[in-house]
Amino acid sequence: MAEEYGPLVRLWGIHPSQLPLAGAKGDDLKSLLTSILKEALPFIRAVPAHPSDASSPWKPKAIKTFPHSTAKVQLYERTVTAEHLRAVVEEHHPIGVDARQVNPETWSLRQSVHDNAARSGTASWNEFTRCFKEQHAEAEVAFTPNIAGMERHHEWDCAGVEVELEAGDVVWVDWTLRSEESVHHLPKPLQRRVFPVVQATASVRGRREFLVVQIAAQAEGDKARAAATGSGDTVRAAYTSVEVVRETADGKIEWTMGTASNAGGVLPAWMQRMAVPGQISKDVNVFMHWIATERQKKDSEILRGLEGGGGGGGGEQAEE
Repeated sequence: MAEEYGPLVRLWGIHPSQLPLAGAKGDDLKSLLTSILKEALPFIRAVPAHPSDASSPWKPKAIKTFPHSTAKVQLYERTVTAEHLRAVVEEHHPIGVDARQVNPETWSLRQSVHDNAARSGTASWNEFTRCFKEQHAEAEVAFTPNIAGMERHHEWDCAGVEVELEAGDVVWVDWTLRSEESVHHLPKPLQRRVFPVVQATASVRGRREFLVVQIAAQAEGDKARAAATGSGDTVRAAYTSVEVVRETADGKIEWTMGTASNAGGVLPAWMQRMAVPGQISKDVNVFMHWIATERQKKDSEILRGLEGGGGGGGGEQAEE
């Protein structure tokens, strides 16, 4: 499927009026979920099979290694130009976006390939699914030290929704759609950041692959005006990301995550752009360190019921 820049999976975010009604469910949600998938999937699938492929818009930046991960982390970057984004605004007229004030989006991406096993330095398919498909926000709060907490505002009933982008293509099922926000601590004297998002997840029927899309949620009315300067000790920030976890042909787990963000406040944009690649690559190390400890706990809330953790005895084993 050819890639086209769209108005939804953007750093400018999604306006509250674009969200389904609170009671919407099933096929009432299909149009929005299909639009999100059409934008997100080609965008992240443009990552090259090998860093030396110069034809991809994703350009290799560095390779990172970490003590708690047996997998290396390949970093990429791409820029969506202001010209392209202005064209999107002029075509789609997204609410709350002024084409004259659109800035380029710099996306940072990491990709790593892990052994499919519940042992130190890596994680099993079931652990990835639990922590990033089923309980994404809860797991991030648990393993990320600078996240102070998460609040879920609404979750829609997506039961029965199936999306096939093209005839004969894979079918995306097991959809979730949530509105939530997380609060992040920054080093003093910087204020805390709150990142409101609309999160959609889905899995491919018949194979091991899932997608997580988080779109920055715009504020509305008085909240939008307050967000410009912050409220109390908290500044409203923006974060949009696309994440794919899939099983490779040789049985390993490929973990890909790309993001564009704006922490707001007084932090210069250039400083933020420099920091993001290092931050997202370290997330791999932090997660692998946390999961190795968490699977030893008999009372783990997140891993409960999984073989090899959360009450399963913490044994090290490969995943079938």
